[in-house]
Amino acid sequence: MAPKRKTGAASKAMKTMKAATKAMKRQTAAPKKAAKAKKVVKVAAKLLQKPIRIGFLIGKDTDLVEDEKYVGDASYMSDMPDKYRVDPESKEYVKNCAEGTKGFAHADVAIPWYIHKKFGDEIQVDMIFPEEITLRRLKSNLCNYVIGYDVINSIFEGQKRFKEVTKAFTDSGNIVPSYDFQDFIYIKSKYMEACMKAGVPMAPTIFAKKGKRTPAKLLAEIKERGWKTFVMKQSMMAFSLGFCKLTVEKC
Repeated sequence: MAPKRKTGAASKAMKTMKAATKAMKRQTAAPKKAAKAKKVVKVAAKLLQKPIRIGFLIGKDTDLVEDEKYVGDASYMSDMPDKYRVDPESKEYVKNCAEGTKGFAHADVAIPWYIHKKFGDEIQVDMIFPEEITLRRLKSNLCNYVIGYDVINSIFEGQKRFKEVTKAFTDSGNIVPSYDFQDFIYIKSKYMEACMKAGVPMAPTIFAKKGKRTPAKLLAEIKERGWKTFVMKQSMMAFSLGFCKLTVEKC
């Protein structure tokens, strides 16, 4: 029997997903090609020898695994060093807390530790704390998976740290996902405009670009559209920081 055709909402959802995927590929393809033409990343022969060395950038306190609500067997983490566990009160790693502090493991350390336990003969896991991120450390690994701390986190530590982490990510050439891909996701205006061009339904949006915006100009555009209530958020930010719900009346 031939498969049934998708109709209605399901069909529209599939078309929307395909359009978004194509948009993202178009946006990231050009930068990647340019980067390849500009700089070829050479992999040292020793990095290809087994066990291969793979880095994992850790730094999470919101994806608890050692918890009663966790569905699965977490016993494989019983011998994981406590320094990788997080104190639920201070949100700091136990290694930075008073002696005797009890911490719990989150997904960012649970994943690499599982790989270490199951595939240790073939893969040497390098769990990298945020403060340990350097270009030299990243290049010592065949590749580095960003599953915890990233460029967004570095923003909260100031421009100096932001530039250091960004440079390490871009110059290492072995970050996964690639920095171009991450940047596309970090900057909301980039992926939103790409989706709009691809015909992906988006909420009505005004992009107030740096150097071209003023409060008066933005408010005039909002009134022109007939909006009474609106929300604002920074293009490159996370955790709902900078998010505001406002009304034209109170502006």
